[in-house]
Amino acid sequence: MAYQPPLHAALSGTGPTIDVSGRWVNELGSTMVIAQAGTLLTGIYTSAVSGGTSSTSGALQGSADGALIAFLVHWDDFQAITAWVGHQDTTSGALATLWQMTSATDSGDEWSSINAGADTFTRLP
Repeated sequence: MAYQPPLHAALSGTGPTIDVSGRWVNELGSTMVIAQAGTLLTGIYTSAVSGGTSSTSGALQGSADGALIAFLVHWDDFQAITAWVGHQDTTSGALATLWQMTSATDSGDEWSSINAGADTFTRLP
């Protein structure tokens, strides 16, 4: 079988915009406040699980295309950036995402600077 690039199964065009504006929380208690203008997302993300003893936050920037979402956070207190990609479940409304974080590390130890995981966000009232 010939190689099929990942986008071969993607729908063409841009889907109808789903509004993800508002407050969201994940399973670890981290929160984000998103403002949406068309397909562009901005906001603030507050992590409940930072490397220190308290929470940390950072500016959120991203995009939405139909039920698809991608955003990144550049952390205020750390030299680190985290990126999330995922989709909104059209039944539950939850955002199912995978994330990767890269952070500054000593030279020669670059692979330890990348962490990955998954988050599910639910909208807060």
